[in-house]
Amino acid sequence: MVSTKKWALASAVAAALALPATALATTAGYFQLGYSTISNGMAGASAALPQDSMIQATNPAGIAFVGSRLDLGVAGFWPLRGYSAGGAGPYFPKPGSYGSSTNFFLIPHIGYSQRLSHDNYVGLAMYGNGGMNTNYHTGPFYDAQTGVDLTQMFVQATYARRFLRHDAIGLSLIYAYQRFSADGLGAFANATYSSSPNNMTGNGVATSDGVGVKVGAQVQIFPGLNAGFAFSPRMTMSKFSQYSGLFADGGRFDIPANGVVGLAFEPTDRQAIAFDFQRIFYGDVPAIADPTYFTSVGTLATPAFGATNGSGFGWQDIDVYKIGYQYRVTRGTTLRAGFAYNNEPIPQNQLLLNLLAPGVIQRHVTVGFTTRVARHQDVSVAAMYGLPEALYGTTPTAFGGQSIKIDMHEYQLEANWGWKF
Repeated sequence: MVSTKKWALASAVAAALALPATALATTAGYFQLGYSTISNGMAGASAALPQDSMIQATNPAGIAFVGSRLDLGVAGFWPLRGYSAGGAGPYFPKPGSYGSSTNFFLIPHIGYSQRLSHDNYVGLAMYGNGGMNTNYHTGPFYDAQTGVDLTQMFVQATYARRFLRHDAIGLSLIYAYQRFSADGLGAFANATYSSSPNNMTGNGVATSDGVGVKVGAQVQIFPGLNAGFAFSPRMTMSKFSQYSGLFADGGRFDIPANGVVGLAFEPTDRQAIAFDFQRIFYGDVPAIADPTYFTSVGTLATPAFGATNGSGFGWQDIDVYKIGYQYRVTRGTTLRAGFAYNNEPIPQNQLLLNLLAPGVIQRHVTVGFTTRVARHQDVSVAAMYGLPEALYGTTPTAFGGQSIKIDMHEYQLEANWGWKF
């Protein structure tokens, strides 16, 4: 059995090496809604309801309640996004309706948890934290091809300790790795707009990394009702030097702080209702949050791209509300459903640059199930639909002042194999 476990873990680590090449898109802003197939069946509501080893990505304390377990999963993700701009003249962006051409992505996840003793547990998880991708063959800024590609991969090591029978605390050390590229932004690659025009666009794939932490706890309020808490402070990342003329502070693109509070109520031994409230602090990261404003003659009214506190995407902090329900039909089969809502991260006056990052979706519905396939093994499946959302505004007067719309809807289907040993 020991050699089998070692083989399985080695296979998981080998598979995880493919993660950096996997392009992601957006759910709650550009973070994932949930990090496992089981939690995604409940719209990501899982902070107080641990059910697999991937719980550490949401709440590190949760691995104290799932025992020794290996989870391998992958999601197929279809985000359909684009923009429309009015007018018939040589306005900016290019008038018409256009969609991003790359619409399918694979998002793998790998989780492992191990019981060391009655009260001590360790875990390892590798997963895509979030990302954004657009690829317009007909460039909105009059370049042949325009778009961005951001991918974030996390490798997370966790320790959790259980107190009494129902309470636990957990701590994770996280290594984060990012890849980014941008094309088609030549209209901004000059001294009028950028602090480093040669590092604005078309410089291939840049990489960045950093280290952070996540802390978590789970406590029983009374039998049948648990609460979960987790927080990860802002993660300082190395700079994207090849794009120091695009992102504020010389190419720095940090990972925002985020926290979650959750409740899980089990009215019977067959049912569970979970609710999570999550806040993502996009507004604390200048490259994401700093707005971009233009003067009446088309120059920047805000600091140049790439400068200290330079112009950016104008995103705001968001609150995410997730609710999920599960029902155990038989000893081997459990059904799930969920709904999530978040406020809009993009202000209406920041649409021009967000043609590249149209993370406008606010509502998600999900369903899922888990079924036992062998002794100590199960397969879980989840499906998600991000309801269509559009954001309307006008372009700056200097660029034509035409009406503009960015829109998006999305689908996701994922599966996970779990082995409890």
